[in-house]
Amino acid sequence: MYVFSRSTIAALGKQLEAVPAALTIAEKVSEISGAELNVFSARFGAPLGTIMWSRRVDSMVELQEMSDKVLADPDYLAMVGGMSGLFMTPPEDTIGRVLSAPLEGEPTRFWGITRAAMTAGRYAEAVEFGVEIADYMGSALGAQTVFLKANYGGFADVTWLVGMNSMDEVDKFDDWQLSDAGYQSRVEKAAGLFVENSGQQSLIEKLN
Repeated sequence: MYVFSRSTIAALGKQLEAVPAALTIAEKVSEISGAELNVFSARFGAPLGTIMWSRRVDSMVELQEMSDKVLADPDYLAMVGGMSGLFMTPPEDTIGRVLSAPLEGEPTRFWGITRAAMTAGRYAEAVEFGVEIADYMGSALGAQTVFLKANYGGFADVTWLVGMNSMDEVDKFDDWQLSDAGYQSRVEKAAGLFVENSGQQSLIEKLN
């Protein structure tokens, strides 16, 4: 399984127009491809106005087939042209391969994202650690969790995703990280596995 994401940032003063446009284009892509394209906005830890389109795929072949269908649709191309001026950065595509248990079911409303870069020469250990932490969080919290390694994007980048349904669950997750002995003991194993100061955390919200 892979997670495909395309992200950009709404132009200053255009966010109220950019979000509906992002939802409309996602609806069109979902209609053409036959599978839902989700839309997320960044709440914390990313530039204000960040919009992300995301979809799970089983293979690069599936992603290419989806792209071919979408790019052959004249209505989609016209809609993209009509979005000119709504975003201030070129869209950036990233693809991460799921190395932990696959995501299942409907995406939750909120997702906590933790990113880091693996230390050269310690990739195997870092991946083993990443999968262990993702699996432990999922079982302890009863939440959707996943560990990804970037196929395209930052070299040696990895990402953990934790799904939450409300801000109350976001608060509880933060408290759990600070107090759970099993989590704390596992985190200690991360020493030296990731590039210093490469870690970044953010929270995104599903809009559709």
